[in-house]
Amino acid sequence: MPRPQSLPGPLADILEDTWTSLAEGCKHARDAFHTPTVGTTRDGIAQLRTVVLRHVDRDVAELGFHTDARSLKRADLTRSPELAWHFYDRERKIQLRILGQASTYTEGDVADRAWASVTPLGRRCYGQALGPGQSTEQPNVPLPSLVDLEAADPQALARCRENFCVVRCTLTEIDWLHLRFEGHQRALFTREEAEWSGRWIAP
Repeated sequence: MPRPQSLPGPLADILEDTWTSLAEGCKHARDAFHTPTVGTTRDGIAQLRTVVLRHVDRDVAELGFHTDARSLKRADLTRSPELAWHFYDRERKIQLRILGQASTYTEGDVADRAWASVTPLGRRCYGQALGPGQSTEQPNVPLPSLVDLEAADPQALARCRENFCVVRCTLTEIDWLHLRFEGHQRALFTREEAEWSGRWIAP
C-alpha cells in the first residue's frame, strides 16, 4: 500500500510499518502484538486487561477483539466508548499507545462473521454458566463439553453464541515510541475525517 500522501517520508514509513506490524500481530499467536492490553474506565478508574487481537482493518482504521457479552469491559464501553490500547514489542523496542472509539456487537453481520471464524475450543469459552466477574465458591466455572460443540449440539452452541460479543475500535490516535541507545524516537499520529496526520514529539 502506498504511503499516506499527507505525511512526509519518515513518518509515513513509520505509520506503514505500524499497520503492517499490527496485521502480523493479528495473524500470529507468537507475535508480540498478538495480546495487547486494553483499558476502559469505570467510575473514573482505569480498568486494564489483556485481550487477543482478532481484527485489523487499515482501510477504516479499526482494531478489534472478542469478549463475553456479560463482561464488565462491555458494560464499560456501553457507558463510555473510549478505548485505549497498549502494545509492546520487546525485541524491536517498539511501544504503541493507541486511542479510539469502540462499538460492541452481539448480533448482525459483524458478530456473525466473527463467530464463524471462532474454533470450537474458542466457542466453548463463552458457554460458562456465570458471567465474568460474578461471585462463585468454586475456582473453576464449568464449560460446555467440547465434544458437544464439535458435534454442533444446538443447545450448547446457542448458549455460547448468545454470550459472544465483538468489539471494534475506530482509531483516532497512535503514539509510537522507539527505544534506542542512540536516542529514543517518538511520533504522534492523529486521524480526522479518515486522514492521518503526524508529527515528531519528545520521547
